[in-house]
Amino acid sequence: MSMTHGAKGGVGELMKHFTVNAARKDFGAILNDVARFHEPVAIVSDDNAAAVIISMDEWNSIQETLYLHSIPGLTESIKASAAEPLEYGTPASEVDFGV
Repeated sequence: MSMTHGAKGGVGELMKHFTVNAARKDFGAILNDVARFHEPVAIVSDDNAAAVIISMDEWNSIQETLYLHSIPGLTESIKASAAEPLEYGTPASEVDFGV
């Protein structure tokens, strides 16, 4: 596989970059590696247009995170709960998990 170096000074440096032609030639292998290793890959054209390929698991994780952050007050509630001492919590033996 032929790849280029990441963009200077940005988060993109952390991922592999492929030219469009290199990606076209090795797309199956690139796709398999992205899915297997959960590492994003950038595809960059000659005029510097770029896109990122991520695994379906990563995509689903991002979507779940965005959804959870869209629920009003959820982040604050989680932070407040995490800050509480453990003795304020309910013992697991007293929780009805509905099973």
